[in-house]
Amino acid sequence: MNISAFTYKTKEGKFNCPALLLSGENSIKNLHIMLASPLLLLLLAVICEYSGIDLWLAGHFYDKQNMLWPLREHWLTAGLIHNGGRNFDKAVGLVWLITFIVTICKPKLKPWRKPLLFFFSATVPGMLLVSLGKNFTHIYAPWDLLVFSGDKPYLKLFDHVPAGSAVGHDFPAGHASGGYAFLSLYFFFRLYKPAWRFYGLFIGLFLGLLYGFGQQMRGAHFLSHDLFSLVICWYSSLTVYLIFYCREQHNSRQPQ
Repeated sequence: MNISAFTYKTKEGKFNCPALLLSGENSIKNLHIMLASPLLLLLLAVICEYSGIDLWLAGHFYDKQNMLWPLREHWLTAGLIHNGGRNFDKAVGLVWLITFIVTICKPKLKPWRKPLLFFFSATVPGMLLVSLGKNFTHIYAPWDLLVFSGDKPYLKLFDHVPAGSAVGHDFPAGHASGGYAFLSLYFFFRLYKPAWRFYGLFIGLFLGLLYGFGQQMRGAHFLSHDLFSLVICWYSSLTVYLIFYCREQHNSRQPQ
């Protein structure tokens, strides 16, 4: 795979930033994989929903005899994974903000502004899109469903929505998106530290799976909800990466 370097001009000199080129047979193939692979996850999500896998998996965490979700308020799922995950995301945001302010105050660190802006731009949109989607869907959390002693009907993605039904606010999975948003690290490292890109992929997948599975155990989401959030976060980061990269590639070709 070809590797090039973007050069940022600053008053202090030049800052070279390695980037994987999208030219070449291998790179074009990788781009096709990045574009097409998530579609398989969307298909898997639909299969989980319509085959009953969602209900089957959720049923393992529901106590039928006592008609409750034992792990809904458990210290591990509600405390550590849910609340702790939220605090972790907020801490990352705070560290990012402080670091970005430092690059403004310290001229020598100015070359790091663009990488920081890329990380922000590739991380946040996925969470925002998921949050926006939750306001328009009529899919409810497992703990709200009649089948699990709730009071809401079980509606699938393409089901007819009964007139007067309240918005579910539970699809896609919001908390899982707070982990999958860090799939942006894969693209960040593709640009700035190619050898580390799979570490970035692992971090995003690990956090997303952890956050998502924690919520599934609580009865807050189905597996399909998490898969949709994963795909949304992946495509949003990929889109920013392609826009950013094409612009930088164009700039790198300009006379210095």
